[in-house]
Amino acid sequence: MTPLLRGLEVLSVLETVSVLVLLGNLVTVHADGITSALGPVHGALYLAVAVTALLGRGLLARTRVHALLPVVGGVLTVVNVRREARR
Repeated sequence: MTPLLRGLEVLSVLETVSVLVLLGNLVTVHADGITSALGPVHGALYLAVAVTALLGRGLLARTRVHALLPVVGGVLTVVNVRREARR
């Protein structure tokens, strides 16, 4: 696996975890502290995934487009990165 694919995979997993924590917080206790602390982190991770996918060389168009999708983009990007690593 190339460093680009590995980095994109790690960023996508972190973004997926952050969105799951935010959604879990939303449907349970809705603690303002979690939202105010994790919201900007999630936003930064989302932008990092999007910019890395858009500017990375040799990525499939499908990977680039899926990285831009909100909420499910992280999961789809991980799947696409793993497919690209096998080809």
